[in-house]
Amino acid sequence: MRYLALATLIVVAVVVVLTSVPRGPRQASDDPRYSSSTASPGPAQHLDPSRRTPPPLRGEAPWALSALPECFHQESQRSGSPTFARAQFPSGAALVPAGARLRVADCTLDVASDSAVVVRGDNRLFVPPVARFFVAGQRLILDRAAGGRVDVRVYALHDGARPDFERTGPRQPLRRRAQSES
Repeated sequence: MRYLALATLIVVAVVVVLTSVPRGPRQASDDPRYSSSTASPGPAQHLDPSRRTPPPLRGEAPWALSALPECFHQESQRSGSPTFARAQFPSGAALVPAGARLRVADCTLDVASDSAVVVRGDNRLFVPPVARFFVAGQRLILDRAAGGRVDVRVYALHDGARPDFERTGPRQPLRRRAQSES
């Protein structure tokens, strides 16, 4: 029991000494201080991510018109063998000649002999060869062949109008699609 009493006395003495040691200079007010912040730890963050401008898109894009719903609305797509992809191709569709330009909303489609370029603002997308465009009534048709496969996409213009191409090169009429091209 003697050792227990001595150990208790030592512990009590240490606690008294530690609680009597001053903690440092006291502030004028001991009230807790709180602050609110919208900052997060780490590097500076953009406050409004919707205001950041993405870099312009450039490059090959067989799907370029589908990526611009503000200008073109894709209604259908068929991909596969030429027979399958072109099975529902409208008869009497007119081939868009090279050097034709279509303006829809803030998009511009420039058709070359076997490819096309779509420009919207700083974005510039290239529809690679072999791409041909046709007009059938109110629809714009992209017929693209690559590696033995054909991709046929049918689009309506954003405003519902008929695709009205202007000529940028020598004047050439729209040709009717020959049945042998099927």
